[in-house]
Amino acid sequence: MVLSSSPSDLDLVVRAAWLYHGDGLTQAQVAKRLFVSRQTVGRLLEAARAQGVVRIEIDARCLSALGLATRLRETFGLVDAIVVPRDDETPMPAGRVNERVAAALAAYVRRYLHPGAVVGVGWGDTVARSLSMLAEESLEGVTLASAAGSIQAVAQSLAGDPKVAAHLRVVPAPLLVSSPEAATMLRAEAAVRDVLDLAATATVTLTGIGSAGPNASAVRSQIVTPEEVATYMTMGAVGDMLGEWFDARGRIVSGATSSRRIGIGLEQLRELPNVVGVAGGRHKAQAVLGAIRGGYIKVLVTDENTAEELLAKGAADAGAARKAGGTTRRGRTS
Repeated sequence: MVLSSSPSDLDLVVRAAWLYHGDGLTQAQVAKRLFVSRQTVGRLLEAARAQGVVRIEIDARCLSALGLATRLRETFGLVDAIVVPRDDETPMPAGRVNERVAAALAAYVRRYLHPGAVVGVGWGDTVARSLSMLAEESLEGVTLASAAGSIQAVAQSLAGDPKVAAHLRVVPAPLLVSSPEAATMLRAEAAVRDVLDLAATATVTLTGIGSAGPNASAVRSQIVTPEEVATYMTMGAVGDMLGEWFDARGRIVSGATSSRRIGIGLEQLRELPNVVGVAGGRHKAQAVLGAIRGGYIKVLVTDENTAEELLAKGAADAGAARKAGGTTRRGRTS
């Protein structure tokens, strides 16, 4: 059976979806009701998901109840943590990991969406994906305010989603400019200040966490070159948020891009009430840990593999600290 976009086919898709998901019938029972084969019902239900007739959503409160999420909150002093379970049977590419983490972020942020709400938006692939997953009705009366200058690829992606674009206030400037002087001039522009001032009032702020390295998201987005990232790493940088780089202890690497960027700075981000950092993949663990140590995020949304890596690094750091403390004490008594 080939499903077209005709009204009759859509009607059949909706009927099958309602009987199966709404009335709780089995696929065999749905087939009997609709006078089609069970295989056809399976294809109708697949079409319902593909066409957005049915959306599968797991309540973020359930994900935050996972043992790993609890350990993350307790170990790192986070307000909340959301951990997406991994699929042990199928190794997933990075894009698929980001998609799953984005879905968890979308489910989490829905609790803050109501008419009059302002959501701060830090550019990044996973944040952009999560916004596209929000239902149009959930964005009614909501303002999405950019917390930093634009990244061309991400801006184009969001502009292509009418339901997001209708609510998005974009900073009319790039994330990074050519010189500190150009950045100072742009920051003084009323159009730039208005959006950033609005983002500073957000009830929740969403931001990706980028890692350092030749394949960093900042490199893939053509914000910086691999050579520039290599230089930042010699300064101690392990990751970036909103275009500003920080080291393993969360200290800002001011000599990297700080003077040339447009957006809310990490020092200001630390003072915002509810900053949600999102990152997936073990390679981002060091960057996430730096963001946590810097106090830049209050909530973390991540995947199970990254959560395990974070906890392992946290345990190793705690062990090293205990060992160093023991050595110091022994030195004092000898």
